[in-house]
Amino acid sequence: MNIYGLLIGIGVVIGIELIHRFQKELKYSEILIILLSTLIGARILFLFHNIEEIKSGIINPFAIWNGGLAFYGGLICLMISTFILSKIKDKKFLKLSDSILLFVPLIHVIGRIGNFFNYELYGKPSSLPWAISIPLEYRDPRYIQYANFHPVFAYEMILNLLNFSLLGYLYKRKVKKGVITSIYLINYSIIRLLMNRIRIDKEFFLGIESSDLFSVFFLLLGILLLSVAMKKKNELAKIISNLLLPILVFSSLLVSTFTLSVTLSTTLLLIFLTFLIPITTGILFKIFKITSDYDVSKREERPKIFSVFLLCFLISLYISTNTTEILLVDMYSILNLTFFLGILVTLFWKISFHMIISTLSIFFIIYLLQNPYSYLLALLIPLVGWSRVQLKKHDTKQVIGGFLLTLLCILIVLTFMKFW
Repeated sequence: MNIYGLLIGIGVVIGIELIHRFQKELKYSEILIILLSTLIGARILFLFHNIEEIKSGIINPFAIWNGGLAFYGGLICLMISTFILSKIKDKKFLKLSDSILLFVPLIHVIGRIGNFFNYELYGKPSSLPWAISIPLEYRDPRYIQYANFHPVFAYEMILNLLNFSLLGYLYKRKVKKGVITSIYLINYSIIRLLMNRIRIDKEFFLGIESSDLFSVFFLLLGILLLSVAMKKKNELAKIISNLLLPILVFSSLLVSTFTLSVTLSTTLLLIFLTFLIPITTGILFKIFKITSDYDVSKREERPKIFSVFLLCFLISLYISTNTTEILLVDMYSILNLTFFLGILVTLFWKISFHMIISTLSIFFIIYLLQNPYSYLLALLIPLVGWSRVQLKKHDTKQVIGGFLLTLLCILIVLTFMKFW
C-alpha cells in the first residue's frame, strides 16, 4: 500500500472516532459503513468518468490506493447512507448529517495530502512562488512544456480547514439542526466552483463540466436546507447577512490571487491595504468607541471609518497602475469611485454598504473568471438585500440604492476605460 492508501485509511479511522465522540448514539460499525459507502461512491463516480481507461487496462477498478476518487460521488453516497440509517434508527436525518458533515472537511484535508504524494490534483501552469513542480511523466499532455503548476490540493486543504473552523464555531453556538449540513454544502460548493476555474482534471456531462453541475446542485440544496432549518425568517436573515458577505469578499480575494499575474510582494501589499487595514480599523474603531458596533449602523459614524478605507483603496489604485494588469486597475478604479460616492451619499442618507460590498465582490469574481457559470452568483445579490431589510438594518430604498450606486460606478469606469 502506498502513502495515498495509508492516508485514506488514517482519514477513515480519525473520522470514525471523531463522529462517534460527537454522536455517541451511532455505533462504530454504523459510522464505518457510512464512511465506506462514501469511499465506494467516490470510486464509482471516478470509474464512471474513466470507462475507456478501464477497458484499455490503464486503470485497475479496485486499486483505490493508487488514487482516483470523485468527491461528489462520495458525498452523494454519504447523504444516502445517512438518510437510510436515520430511518432504521428512527432518528432525525439532519441531526445525524450535522454530526457527520461537521468532520468531513477535516477528513477531506487528509485525503488531499495524499494527492500531493500521487502528483495529482494540480492546476493550470503557474509562475507564483508557491507553484509546485510536477515530474514529466505525471504532467497533463496539454501542458507538457510547463514545469510548475497551481497546487490545487493545497488550496483545497486550506479552504477545507477554514470550512471546518466555521462549522466548529457554529457547533459550539448550538445552532439548530440542519444548519451545519446546509452551511457545509454551501461552502464546499463555492470552494469547488472556485477551484474548478484552475483545475485541469475535468470531466464533462452533456457538454457541461460535471463537478460544476454537482456544485450548483448542492449549493441550491444547501440553501434550501438552510431555509428549512431556520424556520424563523430573522434567524435565516442573520446567517445570510453575517456569513455571506465575508464569504463573497474572501472568494473575490482568492479569485484575484489566482487569476492576476502580479508579483508576490505586490499581492501581499494589496491584501494588506485592501483587507487587513480596513478589518483592523473596524475592530479598533469599535474598541475605542468611535463606532457603536461592527456594522457601523449609525449613519453619522460611517464617513469617519469609510474615509480610512478609501485612503487605503486610493493607495492600492496607485500601486495597481504600476503593474501590467489592466483588470486590476479597473477593479480599484471601480472600488474607489463607489466608496467615494458612497461616502458622499452617506452624509445625507443611510445607504446599504452591505449591498455595495457584496455587489462589488460578485462583480469582481465574474469580471475575472469570464465564465458563464459565474453569472449565477448574481442571484445572491437580492438575497443579501432581503436579509438587510428583514433584520431592519435598512429599508428597501437603501438596499436598492446601494446596488444601483455600485452598478452605476461599474458602468462609468468600464465605459471610461474603453476610451482611455
